[in-house]
Amino acid sequence: MFEQIKNIIKRDWKKIFIIFLILLVYYGFAIFMAWNVYMASFNNGHNSLAGMVLSSIRGLLENTIFTYILIYHAMIPLFHNRKFGRFFMIVLGILVVKIIVSFWLDYGLVHETYEISMRKTRQDNDSSMAFKYWVLENRKLFFLASLVIGYLLNLVVIFVVALVIDWNNRAKTQKELEKQKLDAELSAIKYQINPHFLFNSLNFIYSKTVPLSDEVSHAVLLLSDIMRYALGKEEDANGLVSLDRELLHMKNVIDINQMRFNNKLSILYNENITNHKARIVPLILITLVENAFKHGDLLNPNEPLVIQVDVDDSKLRFYICNKKKKGTKELSTGIGLKNVRHRLQLMYEKKHTLKVQEDDNFYITELTVNF
Repeated sequence: MFEQIKNIIKRDWKKIFIIFLILLVYYGFAIFMAWNVYMASFNNGHNSLAGMVLSSIRGLLENTIFTYILIYHAMIPLFHNRKFGRFFMIVLGILVVKIIVSFWLDYGLVHETYEISMRKTRQDNDSSMAFKYWVLENRKLFFLASLVIGYLLNLVVIFVVALVIDWNNRAKTQKELEKQKLDAELSAIKYQINPHFLFNSLNFIYSKTVPLSDEVSHAVLLLSDIMRYALGKEEDANGLVSLDRELLHMKNVIDINQMRFNNKLSILYNENITNHKARIVPLILITLVENAFKHGDLLNPNEPLVIQVDVDDSKLRFYICNKKKKGTKELSTGIGLKNVRHRLQLMYEKKHTLKVQEDDNFYITELTVNF
């Protein structure tokens, strides 16, 4: 839990800080007004002032956390999904809860502040005595009005600022996606001769190996299919492919590696798929499996490579665990996993999690994607 909180703060500290600054202005004004009442009462309101300051500090910290969760995890997602009915229900519901809690926690302090002001008014024979008596008699109404106005004003200001920041981030992400797509298209044009040469060569090798070895010819055929898939022949306009096709080619990668080791690799594969219409960023799962083949010790039947795939209408869960290879490690730049993280972030943003756990013996990767 603490690790999750740490990651959230590290990722969204700028958003939290902006909310803190806006609320600081509001609560700073409240403390300033309390100070004026304190000075007007010739120190008779020391306890009231101290209570008001402590209440404001508590409210500042609580509302910074609460407003961050409310806006970034409820209001903005509902706004983008055009669920305006639920949007306003949440705002009104929170307003009712806030009024009840504030009356319970803070009304006593406000009542004492009004009393201090009235005592000073009596001492000075203030000409506005009648009006201040009326205010005191209706202090609950004034307290309620200040709560509603303060809550809505803060929420509107913070929501507008957060929405502008969110739109700006979305625009940057879209621009980066378009740039990557353009770079990919330019690279494809630049190297368009190479795939033809590669596939012609593979077809030639396949035709020559068919009479000699079924296993070798089958391996060449699998390799050819994987290469066609890797070149993006099956992507849609959004850069996604069928999850079933990704899993099919992932199994092809597993088959080729089994051939490399004479079918001696220990692999425990299990899938539970109820949604066959799901789509995913291509080569993500394949890269994670290749990483296990590269760095894992898969020859021990008691400690096999474990791959678990669960897919339903709401999400994909991909789990892979391998025993780490002993001795000298293969040279690795980490580009594969870094690329996976980057592509997932661009496509899914907060709709995914990629957890990597590592100890002296095992390497575990768990990917969750919400559709």
